[in-house]
Amino acid sequence: MVKIYIDPGHGGTDPGATGNGLREKDLTLAISKKIKNKLNQYQGVSVRLSRANDKTLSLKQRSNDANKWGADYLISVHINAGGGTGYEDFIYNGLSNSSSTAKKRDVMHQAIIDQVHLPNRGKKKANFHMVRESNMPAILTENGFIDTVNDASRLRKDSFLDDIAQGHVNGLIKIFNLKKKVKAKDPNAVIAKKKTLKVNLKVDGWWGEQTTRALQEYFGTVVDGVISNQLRNEVTSKIVSGITFGKGGSLVIKALQSNIGAMVDGYLGPQTIRRLQEYLGTVVDGELSEPSLIIKELQRRLNAGTF
Repeated sequence: MVKIYIDPGHGGTDPGATGNGLREKDLTLAISKKIKNKLNQYQGVSVRLSRANDKTLSLKQRSNDANKWGADYLISVHINAGGGTGYEDFIYNGLSNSSSTAKKRDVMHQAIIDQVHLPNRGKKKANFHMVRESNMPAILTENGFIDTVNDASRLRKDSFLDDIAQGHVNGLIKIFNLKKKVKAKDPNAVIAKKKTLKVNLKVDGWWGEQTTRALQEYFGTVVDGVISNQLRNEVTSKIVSGITFGKGGSLVIKALQSNIGAMVDGYLGPQTIRRLQEYLGTVVDGELSEPSLIIKELQRRLNAGTF
């Protein structure tokens, strides 16, 4: 069992850095909870948070808790301030670059940079309590600047906090060779039935009824050219025709999500698009441009019957 200790920086009477209407303690807690929820999808992982709410804790209480629990790795999550921009992280300055902690930090650093697309401020060392007093390898991450307008505008978005969390999880997956849990079969789940079916879609990068119809035929769901019961967001606003809004999600989107390894909820949004982009090998940004490269690639795959 791998034991991961996540420390949301600050909390309670200590708000941490503030700026642009944001408080560091709120952001670090949101990110840390997302990290825990994502890690819970993997086998052989136990996750502990230093705080699960807006609670005042001393640094000593946090490090003592991690040491007593016997964590294998500690991550202290923070948001930067001081007028800069970008991502950086820290390990204890008493460690060498060849140490186990430094090697793990190298993996974490690259995984987070690859996911968040913030300027890279580098891999650093400091005499911070959380990385000095931990008995296990530890890293302190600084995820953007709360007092810089561009960084703060991204930190306001739940999708960006999700990206930060995913970057941390991606690093842990590589370090500890984590494997996803095998889910029990749900008798009510939608089964994605792939068909060897070629269509003749116009490859124009616009997602409309014909593209939806081709997906429905491919996965064997009801063929009506409509993505039903969607939420209004930056992705669904780019669907040019054949979409309804409401609760419940869409069967064809559930089938699509199952096929590409996304969370199966039937709702089309940035995280499903991001996973689709990863699956099809295009630029990964969770967005649909107008027209969209990812939709062009989807249309090509459907035409070839190789999705």
